[in-house]
Amino acid sequence: MSQGSNSSALRHFNECVVISTLRKQGSATKPELAKLVGLTLPALTRIIDDLEVRELLQSTGRKTQGVGQPSNIYQINPESLYSIGVHFDREIINFMLANFAGKPLALSSIEYSNIDPISTVDIIYKETQKLFAKLTSSQAKKFVGIGIAMPWFLGSWAEMDEETSRQWMAFDLATALEEKLPHKIFYENNCTAAAAAELHFGKTIGANNILYIYIGKFVGGGLILNGDLERGVFSNAASLATMPVPPSSLYNNVDSQDFTTLVDRASIGSLIKYLNSYNIKINNIAQLTNIIDDNRLLVHEWMLDCAESLVYAIYSSISLLDLEKVIIDSDLPRHLLTELIDIVKRKLDKNKQVNLFLPEIQQGSLGTNAKVIGGAILPLYTHFAPDKTIILKGGIPHRDKFANN
Repeated sequence: MSQGSNSSALRHFNECVVISTLRKQGSATKPELAKLVGLTLPALTRIIDDLEVRELLQSTGRKTQGVGQPSNIYQINPESLYSIGVHFDREIINFMLANFAGKPLALSSIEYSNIDPISTVDIIYKETQKLFAKLTSSQAKKFVGIGIAMPWFLGSWAEMDEETSRQWMAFDLATALEEKLPHKIFYENNCTAAAAAELHFGKTIGANNILYIYIGKFVGGGLILNGDLERGVFSNAASLATMPVPPSSLYNNVDSQDFTTLVDRASIGSLIKYLNSYNIKINNIAQLTNIIDDNRLLVHEWMLDCAESLVYAIYSSISLLDLEKVIIDSDLPRHLLTELIDIVKRKLDKNKQVNLFLPEIQQGSLGTNAKVIGGAILPLYTHFAPDKTIILKGGIPHRDKFANN
């Protein structure tokens, strides 16, 4: 976790540390906060008093601590700021209106297939305007922007038809959105945004070095080092999808290739492909509940294969990085994710390496809302995140930009 400093030159940074610590703790007194963030009590008191005047924090009661007068208890004021989060992926766009505490005030979603860029911009404009209209006039004055969690390299998806792919490749999404929307816009890779959401709103207390894995239609991840979100040079750290792993053993006609990639074994897309190979008609994870009772063995076979590939990915990661936790979240139903994580734990225990420290494997706490919450916090924490992470505003990285590096 980031630590504060008594230097006046780092006053804003110290404010961010206090806000982040309060968010994770829920509430605390000034003496408790001073100890947690490493500031003297007088320095901490000045920061708390200023944040309270600006209505970013609020006092919620008093607490007796030993002798002397009871101390005020402080928490984040959830009604001090508002934002909208947008997450779009291959099949759905999710929207969330949130307050400063990250609480969803309104949710909506639009499903689609093979969507073109112009339609995407129109949908985002219409849905965000609907959510913004839910704010009162006083709340609207506290609105700080729209955060968009999205996959990079749009247009390279295999399931896109050639014409739609061509349109995406030639389209400047950031410019189009900024010309259309009347609010500040912040961008982040979808799984990195989900990792940020888990860091700020999940159950990561006690761990500062975490690999975050999200199993959706594809698989992706995020990296937290020393309590800070590590985005990487191109905002693509821990993308994971292309990490090499041994080929799957699910199919009899296994290719002669020496390796495959994690996305081919540890994604909902790979589960759907496996079920389809047995003529089970399923196109998305929402349909799984309709067929799972009659096909539980096939789902379990995929889970075993998926878990094995995750073990390879985890070992590869901890060979390079010392990690305290690996957090796994997913679009899978929660009971299946719990079962999958249990399998991963057993496989790791069975194949312990004497020269490595195994991290704790933990289930993510935000589930299918992780990415859209991650989008919502981009505007909120651009100015209030102590990790000094620069949230990408006004641009989306493109592979071609770095092709000659």
